[in-house]
Amino acid sequence: VEERTIRQLKVHEGYNRKTQANDIALLELEQPVECSNYIQLACLPDASLRVSELTNCFVSGWGATTEGAGRPTDKLQEAKVHLIDTNMCNSSGWYKGAIQSHNLCAGHPEGGIDTCQVGPGDNSAPAL
Repeated sequence: VEERTIRQLKVHEGYNRKTQANDIALLELEQPVECSNYIQLACLPDASLRVSELTNCFVSGWGATTEGAGRPTDKLQEAKVHLIDTNMCNSSGWYKGAIQSHNLCAGHPEGGIDTCQVGPGDNSAPAL
């Protein structure tokens, strides 16, 4: 296990605690981290990629792995999920208008694999 101290935390200037809009931050560490078999760089897409043209993505996080589990897992989880149309996500049977235009809605329409309020930890999980 390698631990690092955070030198600086930069929260997005448009972050809204109530709506969770712009829920992202950058961490500057006191010491560099060296890549190894256990520490790898995240692969980022080309800046010209249009997310609206994608059908799938990967999500990751340490949140609960079953509904009602109550506590997060201690291992980073990853899942391949479908990108779902925002209008469908905002329907009365799903999120009733809670998904904003700047959000992605991803999971499986039949449920079971997502980052949605299953338990603490993964709401607003990164999509890669």
